[in-house]
Amino acid sequence: MLLNYFKIAFRNLLRHKAFSLLNIAGLSVGVAVALLIFLIVRFELSFDTFHQKRDRTYRVVNDFTHEAGKDYQVGVPFPFVPALKTDFPQLEKVTTTFQAYNSQITVLDEQGAITKKFREENSLLFTEPEFFQIFDYPWLAGDPKKVLVEPNTVALTRSIAEKYFGSWQKALGKFIKLDNKQLLQVNGILKDLPDNTDFPIQIAVSFPTLRKFIDANEFTNWGSVWSSTQCYLVLPPKASPTQFDRSLASFLKKHNSDDRNHTYKLQALSDLHFNTRYPSMTYRSISKTTVLSLVLIGAFILIIACINFVNLATAQAIGRAKETGIRKVLGSNRGHLIVQFLGETFFIVLLAVSVAVLLVLAVLPFVRSISNLPDDFQLPLSLEMVGFLLFLILVVTVLSGFYPALILSGFQPVQALKSKMTLQTVGGISLRKALVVMQFSISQVLVIATLIAITQMDYVRKKDLGYNQEAILLVSVPQDSLSQFKLQTLKNRFQALSAVQKVSLHFAAPSSGSNSMTNFRFGKATEDAQFPVNLKAGDVDYFSTFQLRLVAGRAYFPSDTAREVVVNEKLLRQVGVKHAQDAIGQTIRINDRNYPVVGVVQDFHNVSLRDPIAPTAILANKSSYRQVGLKLKPANADMKETLRTVEQIWNETFPEYVYEASFLDERLAEFYEGETKLAQLFKIFAAIAIFIGCLGLYGLVSFVAMQKTKEIGIRKVLGASLPNIVSLLSRDFLKLVLLANVLAWPLAWWAMQRWLQDFEYRTPIGWWMFAVAGLGALLIALITVSFQAIKAAVANPVEALRSE
Repeated sequence: MLLNYFKIAFRNLLRHKAFSLLNIAGLSVGVAVALLIFLIVRFELSFDTFHQKRDRTYRVVNDFTHEAGKDYQVGVPFPFVPALKTDFPQLEKVTTTFQAYNSQITVLDEQGAITKKFREENSLLFTEPEFFQIFDYPWLAGDPKKVLVEPNTVALTRSIAEKYFGSWQKALGKFIKLDNKQLLQVNGILKDLPDNTDFPIQIAVSFPTLRKFIDANEFTNWGSVWSSTQCYLVLPPKASPTQFDRSLASFLKKHNSDDRNHTYKLQALSDLHFNTRYPSMTYRSISKTTVLSLVLIGAFILIIACINFVNLATAQAIGRAKETGIRKVLGSNRGHLIVQFLGETFFIVLLAVSVAVLLVLAVLPFVRSISNLPDDFQLPLSLEMVGFLLFLILVVTVLSGFYPALILSGFQPVQALKSKMTLQTVGGISLRKALVVMQFSISQVLVIATLIAITQMDYVRKKDLGYNQEAILLVSVPQDSLSQFKLQTLKNRFQALSAVQKVSLHFAAPSSGSNSMTNFRFGKATEDAQFPVNLKAGDVDYFSTFQLRLVAGRAYFPSDTAREVVVNEKLLRQVGVKHAQDAIGQTIRINDRNYPVVGVVQDFHNVSLRDPIAPTAILANKSSYRQVGLKLKPANADMKETLRTVEQIWNETFPEYVYEASFLDERLAEFYEGETKLAQLFKIFAAIAIFIGCLGLYGLVSFVAMQKTKEIGIRKVLGASLPNIVSLLSRDFLKLVLLANVLAWPLAWWAMQRWLQDFEYRTPIGWWMFAVAGLGALLIALITVSFQAIKAAVANPVEALRSE
């Protein structure tokens, strides 16, 4: 019997080719979107779920509360972890980590000669053996309990070892040099870490080695909190994280009673990947709201595709009325007919899912480029994937087929055989109208969300940041003391290039992910301010290179060490100074030194537009310069030649180091990489939703036109014009699309208003966005409906009336 149902389904597909194509196309695209979103969400939810102790593993984070608000930090002071181990011996495991950025790795041969040089951006981690007893990363060689005990030891992942030494077996026992300062011996090899981890470790250095790179005073300083220094621990079974949070308050009071601003607490490992407030080491956090949004979008698009099927199937039921009547006369009961029609739907869904899988395989390379999926990600052939496909087939079959099966099986045989069935008597015209409204409402929400996301990203790109970021090349410089003596020579050589306008040595650009926050006192205050100041270090040309705008006073005089300071307007507002000129001549105390304020700059954005502008102080400090910034002339005819010359000069100055450079606007774009990708996904899903909705609308109008063939013929004979006929077939559907707009607007406004809350500076949601989306939907629907309506209107009325 099942085989017979498939034969009937196949014949019906061939008999109604156009509508079968519409059904399969709509379902295929809907299922493909659901499958792609499943792959993305499944990947995001799988982060660090493979660790055995994951349910008891936590990171210590802290909230820094001050008069201006609250800062959320992931770092701890250096002495925090040793004291924690002493005071809480009941903790199963405790470890500390220090993440290094832009590390220089020099590979040496057996004679100590340099063979290769590499720049590792953020994959180097100083840590302890306990780290690998908390997190389950497999090893190829070496005992994880012993490898990182002694100073100057290092473990590499397999791919890094092969990059450095050709094969991981040869790497054991060999030496590398870190930042041209310290020799490290390779004592262990890790398997390459999976893509679904928030710990981008490729080089693990023993934590005692860090003392060669950090001032010894930092290891006893409770007042200095570095975001790079993090603490991870494993609670005993059945221990309460909430209770431990309360213990941390007493712990801090015991060791640093003067600190009344920091509140330390535990963050669960399961929260690490989804908390944008406390970012992970990879800075690739994705909020749970975003994950939920993707799930809802996938569900909505699948529902739209199922609605298409329901509308087309119920409308098509008129043509199958006689078939149903004959089957009932020959003895089929309603249950048999429901099973038959569900079987036909299952056959169509099976075809659609097969096409959807092929679509996913075709577009997966593109999807990888606009999502966080790894570059080598492939469609997995796993039980989980097979289970999801079977679940999709079942759900889509039930959603798409059950209602049409009820309608078809409910025909009265006498009416069916006498051809008395009409569109109004098949399943209720009001239900199909409601389904069309639902389709276009969902589509409109996605379109409006896309417009708002694109507008916000455009606002971000064009927002005046308070300085100039165009055509500025940032080049990293070494940190060792010998290299520091060469910085001025490097700057002079760059300044001599005809394509270079200005050159500055500094710690970081005005907007940067690298920011240093510290306590300070202003003017005659006897206590530190109740909020921190953002320190920016740069030479005197920092202001002209980035075109920071002085509103009072002057830039400080040239100096290798900090003697004077320039502050921003935000700092003055926070300390109660109303006029910028009044700040000139006052002092600011930072790190136990007083600096006279000689200038005030207009506020500029320190980080991304998600965060408010911070109170800022800028001073000269040669020992902390990490970059040289080159302001290139806009009329630079040969940019490639200029870049080659810059690299050549740098390599001649620092032959032992790896050259690294990028443009400032590229670095600023990285702030919004996640939102940019989300906006691209919104665009694609909105287009797909409209496409599927139009397929269904086209099919439904076709059936309406078919049912009104004789009516149209009579109207034309009686003198109806082409616009009259088109209006007859179009106006009801356009009313439905207009109603869909009205329903979609408040929902879209609410959802995107919440999304924009992540940005401290955001574009207003304007009425024109809703108007554009609404008019666009009406225009697309009108084109879709009019195409079939015009086709029916220009048909020969004689053909329509011949059977009368």
